[in-house]
Amino acid sequence: MLKLFNRKKKDNKGFTLVELVIVVAILAILVGLLAPQYTKYVEKSRKAADASNMNELIKVVQTFAGDTDNELAAGKYTIIIGATDATNTDIVAETGKTVPEKLETELNSASPSWDTKLTTKSKKWGPSGASSDIKAQIEVKDDGGVVVTYSPKAFADYMGGAEIQ
Repeated sequence: MLKLFNRKKKDNKGFTLVELVIVVAILAILVGLLAPQYTKYVEKSRKAADASNMNELIKVVQTFAGDTDNELAAGKYTIIIGATDATNTDIVAETGKTVPEKLETELNSASPSWDTKLTTKSKKWGPSGASSDIKAQIEVKDDGGVVVTYSPKAFADYMGGAEIQ
């Protein structure tokens, strides 16, 4: 009986403290290497979300301007997506013009609560990576064609377009 007891004890080996420390050290090194890549991935995703939101709003204005049933006066309109909840998203017409209520209704149907809940996801659009509103200036031509320019510079570069002066 004594032999059987000793045999079980020898077969019942676990991890040593040294082995556990080595595993923890390897995991720490892996986390240290992968964390910067993860943050870059998250920021890239936020920028893509901002670009997608802006494109959606621009497409609504383009479609509205090109539809002969709608009367969108030729001129410049600016879509601003605020960087914080305090700076709401808005569409603003140049001085002397107004944004048709029907266009705002179209924007609401395409993106519900776009004017109250939509803010930039990335906080690195401004100079030196600071938080900033993003803007798209849409120039509607007499024939319904549209030209879009973006600001700030980081956002314009991301969208592949010119910056608003």
